[in-house]
Amino acid sequence: MKKTVLTLLLMMCGMAMLPARAAVINGVLVDASDTTALIEATVRLLTATRDSAMVKGTTTDVNGVFDIKGVKAGKYLLRFSYLGYNDVIKHVTVGTDGRDVSMGVIRLEPNTVMLGETVITGVKTPITVKEDTIEFNADTYKTQANAVVEDLLKRLPGVEVGSDGKITANGKEVKKILIDGKEFFSDDPTVASKNIPADMVNKLQVIDRKSDLARLTGVDDGEDETVINLTVKKGMNNGWFGTVNAGYGTDNRYSGNVMINHFRDGNQFTILGGGNNINQMGFTDGGASRFQRFGGDRGVTSSQYAGINFNVGSKDDDHFRVGGDVMYSHSDRDTRSQTARQYLFTDSTSYYDAASSARDKGHNVRGDFRMKWEIDSCNTLDFQPNFQFNFSKSARSDTSLTRAGDAALSNVNRSQTSYLNDGKSYEWGARLIYNHKFASHPGRSFSVMMNYTYSNVREDGETYTDNIYYLIPDQSETIDQDYNTRTKKHGLTGRLSWTEPLGDIRNARFLEFAYRGNYSYTTSDKMTYDLTRDAQWPDGSVVDQEWNEDLSNSFRNTFYNQEFQVGFRQVRSAYNLNIGLSLNSAMSQSKDLINSARNIDARWAWSVAPYARLRYKFSKTRNLNLNYRLRSSQPSVRQLQPVADESNPLNIVIGNPELKPTFTHRLHLRYGDFAQEAQRSLMAMLNVEYTQNSIISTVTSDATTGGRITSYTNVNGVWNAMGMNMLSFPFGASKAWYFTSHAFLRYQVTKGITDDVENRSNTFSINYSPGIAYRTDVFDLELRPRYNFQTTHNTVQTSNNRNIHTYGGQFNGTYSAPFGLVISTDLSYSATSGYASGYNTREWLWNGSVAYEFLRDKQAALTLAVYDILGQQKNVNRNVTASYIEDAIYNSLGRYGLLTFTYRFSTFKKGEEPKDRNFDDRGPHGHGRPGGPPPGGGPGGRRPF
Repeated sequence: MKKTVLTLLLMMCGMAMLPARAAVINGVLVDASDTTALIEATVRLLTATRDSAMVKGTTTDVNGVFDIKGVKAGKYLLRFSYLGYNDVIKHVTVGTDGRDVSMGVIRLEPNTVMLGETVITGVKTPITVKEDTIEFNADTYKTQANAVVEDLLKRLPGVEVGSDGKITANGKEVKKILIDGKEFFSDDPTVASKNIPADMVNKLQVIDRKSDLARLTGVDDGEDETVINLTVKKGMNNGWFGTVNAGYGTDNRYSGNVMINHFRDGNQFTILGGGNNINQMGFTDGGASRFQRFGGDRGVTSSQYAGINFNVGSKDDDHFRVGGDVMYSHSDRDTRSQTARQYLFTDSTSYYDAASSARDKGHNVRGDFRMKWEIDSCNTLDFQPNFQFNFSKSARSDTSLTRAGDAALSNVNRSQTSYLNDGKSYEWGARLIYNHKFASHPGRSFSVMMNYTYSNVREDGETYTDNIYYLIPDQSETIDQDYNTRTKKHGLTGRLSWTEPLGDIRNARFLEFAYRGNYSYTTSDKMTYDLTRDAQWPDGSVVDQEWNEDLSNSFRNTFYNQEFQVGFRQVRSAYNLNIGLSLNSAMSQSKDLINSARNIDARWAWSVAPYARLRYKFSKTRNLNLNYRLRSSQPSVRQLQPVADESNPLNIVIGNPELKPTFTHRLHLRYGDFAQEAQRSLMAMLNVEYTQNSIISTVTSDATTGGRITSYTNVNGVWNAMGMNMLSFPFGASKAWYFTSHAFLRYQVTKGITDDVENRSNTFSINYSPGIAYRTDVFDLELRPRYNFQTTHNTVQTSNNRNIHTYGGQFNGTYSAPFGLVISTDLSYSATSGYASGYNTREWLWNGSVAYEFLRDKQAALTLAVYDILGQQKNVNRNVTASYIEDAIYNSLGRYGLLTFTYRFSTFKKGEEPKDRNFDDRGPHGHGRPGGPPPGGGPGGRRPF
């Protein structure tokens, strides 16, 4: 027994004397603004003592990854350094079990003061251009308490906000808005732009970046996107804060919303809701792209919405993060319009005048979720499920008159039509991405992506048309039909990629291989019924219904395309180069269960093209980006189906089963330069697109009835080019004066075929908008003139070539008194020439507001705002195609006043409170004082500034 006890004691002592297992500390360093990997950054492991002695050190590889091996148990400090960036220090503890420690993603902020350059104090640079990012300092643009991010966007050079809320930056649509790099209501940027308070934002960054898949796997897929990232002001990322607005005005106009946020340790929670009848939908209408919406995005809209967004993860690192959002929305749009259209023929011209009234109502529920799990330093999993339900009811009534002739115009036809449509859609899907890095072979990686989508769209409708043909004696035509459509679609996309280093990993040379396949199967049924109504029934009850086989179809469509890609990547401190070759193929097939003569046999189309992406850094603040890519797209079901849509016999549409897939070549070139000492920002950009097998409309006209039959065909020679230049810099001794210049040029070639004659339409346009501003703590004054010239030349009917001039400008002014009085105004002038008779405009639009701030820290404000004081606003639009030129005018909000109450609340950790109630780093007289428009804005979505 004694020997046994002695043996056990000796074994226990021996085990205690064995050294503890050494651990590995790893992670990845990236640029905080655009998540670019930081190569050869210094990582030092220090003791967590007063002297902070160095224990170990290493540098990051070409992917920004670092590994510190052989670390014993204990408490340490990790110090991350990179030239031109601020140092970051992290605490880390290694346990006695020797378990590896993952630090996740470490984000370094650029140092705004570069070595060897003059330090400028007291100046906040309004615009900074760096690599793929244009950064705007929000504090240099004074806004009111109830202003939202959209108000800020409308004042930024190169950024435009459409009447439907769509945001474009430098000619590219913005797909997402992020908050501190995290998604906010997923792929609906309007939720952020129309609901987030402007004074919450520190910096607004417009970023051109690769897709989520490309950034996660490291293999370029060519799916670039433009996003906006909002960085939250210091102190607002640790506490509760929110805004409540309520306003009521003349003509029963109302607007109100509430937004409650809780940010803590990188986690975000947001609850929002609101409603108004002043054209401010705080969301994207999901039904607009799924159903027949007769009013488009014009007119006057009332809307209501409510939603929740969250993004939570690990406190010390981001190795596991879950986020998502759920939102309900409702909209009711009233649209009235007058249209003048001029059709272009080889030997004559016809004129089409119409008046229309439409009502579109919709209910939408959507949810988007995301889980990202960095299992360890080598394995990452990303899962994104989503769902969406949309319900719609729409109605429209039209009257039109077509005239034709040379010297004297004579009536050709008159038409009265009405449409009803009831739509429902149910959709869901999910995407899964897995990425693996081989620990035994640095630089080698493998990834797989799977994406599944399902949609079920149903529409039931009614069409009534009554036509009179003046050139045919006693000739008229009446169509009364019901229809129902059922479209189901299953889509499956997969992508495999492999990265292989060439030679020593320190050479940073890689081969990249990728395969992408996309399969979709669609069932598309449309049943059309001719109706006979008994005149004795005042309600027009249906007494007979007969199925119209010729106008009905039941298609089963299969589409499959694939891409094989092989490329080479070279990474250097000065440049990053991707070049390669892609092989693209596309197959389509369609079967009609009603009439086999409409079947479309399987057809394949192939294309081979190179791709290239170059990112060259002349310096930290001066760079050049070049990107070329080829993309294929398939004709839509509507364009392929050879079944006539005769709901309007004057505009019959029939598909072409012989259409080929389209291949689009895209070239993007961008140069950026930021001079730190002069605070000057410069950016120039060029985009060129050329389309093979472009799908265009072919129109056959009937001179007797004035009717048209539209189909589709493939042509070559369609292309467009766009150039943009932006320049900004401060001047004057105090740097309170600021100059901006934004120029935008576009040349576009389109084609159309009318009566077997091809017309090529060449359109050139130039838009120039300089600006000068004076900004202090009391005054914010800005004058921005603008001029746009558009000229169109057609190869058919050259006498109809037109030059359009649009000119004017805008003045924004705000005066902020120390005792809480804020006076704001904006005055704009817009004039046009070259439109059709009666459609040219001369318009002054003047908005103004007076506000008073009160309560502690001026948390509350009462604002009286008047919109379109002169009552001159008009909503005019021009659309130029190769077949016709169209001018249209729409109804819009008239002059009205609105009295708004705004209340802001916040709770922060002790010592983290912002310096004033505007959460501004500039002191008690910073920008962002209340006293402006309600969240709903002015007529047509405008707001006074």
